[in-house]
Amino acid sequence: MPQNTTQASMPTSSDSKGLNVRPDLLPESFFYLEKGKTFNQGASEKFGSNGTMFRTTSKISSYNGKVYTICQGQVFLQPCGTDTTKVNVILKPFSQPIKGLAIKYIVYRGLKKSDFFSGSNDVINGLGSTGFVDVIRKEFTALYNMLGIAEPTFTAQFIGFPGSSSPQPASTLIDDYFLKVSKTQTTGTTTTEAEPAKAFELPMIPVGTHLGTVNGSIGIDIVLNEGDYTIANDPNPFQLNLDFARNPDHVLNQASGANDFQKKLIRETATQFLDVAAFYGLHTQGKGKIHLNDHSILQTVDQIAAQIVSFATAETTYLYIQGSRQRSYNFYGNHSLQGSMNNMKIGTAANNLSLQQFEQGWPVKELNAQPSLVIQLTTDNNDAAAMYVKQGVLHTDTDNEDYFIRGKNLLQEAGTGIDTNFTKPIAFSLSRTSGNKTVASFIQLIYEGKTLQITSETPGANPGDPVVTTSYNLKDIDDVFGLINVTPGIQTKPNTSELTYVIDPNLLLIDFQNKAGGKDIATVTTKKVEDQIMKNDTESLERVTYETLLNNIRQGFDGFYQSRSAYQDNSNGGTITYSDTINNFYSPEKPYYLHTEIFNDLEGNTITGLSIRTEEKTLPSKKLLGISKIENDKFILLINQYSLNNPKFYLKNELSDETIAYTSLEGIEYKKYSLCIIGENQTGGLEIIFPINSVYVTTIDNLVFTSNDYAKFYPKFSKEIIFKLDLF
Repeated sequence: MPQNTTQASMPTSSDSKGLNVRPDLLPESFFYLEKGKTFNQGASEKFGSNGTMFRTTSKISSYNGKVYTICQGQVFLQPCGTDTTKVNVILKPFSQPIKGLAIKYIVYRGLKKSDFFSGSNDVINGLGSTGFVDVIRKEFTALYNMLGIAEPTFTAQFIGFPGSSSPQPASTLIDDYFLKVSKTQTTGTTTTEAEPAKAFELPMIPVGTHLGTVNGSIGIDIVLNEGDYTIANDPNPFQLNLDFARNPDHVLNQASGANDFQKKLIRETATQFLDVAAFYGLHTQGKGKIHLNDHSILQTVDQIAAQIVSFATAETTYLYIQGSRQRSYNFYGNHSLQGSMNNMKIGTAANNLSLQQFEQGWPVKELNAQPSLVIQLTTDNNDAAAMYVKQGVLHTDTDNEDYFIRGKNLLQEAGTGIDTNFTKPIAFSLSRTSGNKTVASFIQLIYEGKTLQITSETPGANPGDPVVTTSYNLKDIDDVFGLINVTPGIQTKPNTSELTYVIDPNLLLIDFQNKAGGKDIATVTTKKVEDQIMKNDTESLERVTYETLLNNIRQGFDGFYQSRSAYQDNSNGGTITYSDTINNFYSPEKPYYLHTEIFNDLEGNTITGLSIRTEEKTLPSKKLLGISKIENDKFILLINQYSLNNPKFYLKNELSDETIAYTSLEGIEYKKYSLCIIGENQTGGLEIIFPINSVYVTTIDNLVFTSNDYAKFYPKFSKEIIFKLDLF
């Protein structure tokens, strides 16, 4: 039954010290199967790993009943393999059912085609067939009544199902259809669609809508959001394309990788998927609600556990750990113990832990019927080591700061019987029924506990000289600015001056220096913005800005010091229209604004320094890198030349010591960096690439890093004028 759900306020809970604060998740969704109908799931049908294969589709059998939308979203229909009696349904959530869990797609596999349309022309069924048909039929009729024209025959092609006149290649990305922009072409007086395969509108369907029915088996995939963009020359054999969407049953297979690196990337892809049993199990945390088709609501642990008990993974806890450079834990091999493949301790209690290799097989740890969970991860005890618990509930035995764990809460002090190669034990609370059974869920951690070092080898100065080896330790800032060579999935409108901005939704841990001499810690996402700034009345300069978007922050001091802004940025991608009649260049969103300072560096060059400030006089919680598009294109050429994957900017300090700075002739302190690229080569190793002609960026506040070409045309506005522009 369709329902409209509203978001409630986010209450918080804390310990007696006011720490360990975490908003309740308040998950709320609809169960996708009919209440009271039984089903089975065998070991070969469950979500998860099986040797060199990983099943992303949770498949059930012996089910005869209706299927419902889990949440509100757009719906896209596709064939189901070669079975002409079935269809697959891709649901793109409009409202996310669980706070902090970004779902990109929910794919239903194997619904009866006759519930949607029939006949050789795939004509949509009449009213009363299903809730889905009722919604789209009424909207279709209302549209043509509004236009005052005769209603055409309503075929499946109007809602995106491929037909003989509108074929859709299997290699096309699913995003191309959800993020499409209609393009027309005119010949004489006739206007037609330039891309007939995309001449449709995908309907928005309410939560709890009856989609169709199943007689036998149905599969479901929950795909987590990795961003609405594509990566140039992506070596990963897996793609979220129509071939994936049309599969009756999807399994990741390492054998499809042509080399070891591709096999590794296929293993990494497993972290993009979530078991449907764990999804519903998360509703036992943070005052969740699961709606059923008879209008009843499940809220207690026992009720929710009983609803998912027929899944073979009903008691499975999944552990996801993100490590360096937004890859899974130990992707680069920097967390393994010396002389061993092991890199973690895991068990049910701090005194009952065993050594294991986290990523053995697949980088998703599956723990079946685990009564409790305690882990220790490897560390080099550097002062920036930190963990953030993105999903999961920490046990009260684990000290933390709003689910950030660092410093004395994370690292062990040396002592008898203490192995300082590992963090302190980190304990998690798992939901359990009154019968003491664990409820399926997943724990997602972001952990940076070891410095990642990259080694570069260059020939000696003269023939016969030994190779010169140089090591580079990645700084906090070197793991931030990526998205260099991505193409946004959101398309610009034809014949407009639109430019795009794109978001990487994967969280990063970063530090901010505070006034007490310590560090504030935050989780951020990143954004890439293209813009144009006027150089004069007739010329403009294309630029590229990379910025962080605050997700969560914890300040690292007590006392009467200047506080830091906790403003959470908008994190949606999109487009901006530029005009040469209005200098609507990029400026960060309120409450931030950029301040200019002109100075002369030690070489006599005039430099425009930019610093970021807030209207509330708080410390900014944002970092920014800005270069011209011409400069950015140089790095894209390098990335393509060396076939680098997952590239990010490396900021090479012109001074060897990060704690010291240059002082300009005017007395302004600044730092100068040359930009380089760090990325994965085709064997999976990390490489650092230096451009032939250096691109330099300067900073006067350790937050904003800009080239002079980027900054020198920035107007010397007051903050009031900047806020009136309010462009973003």
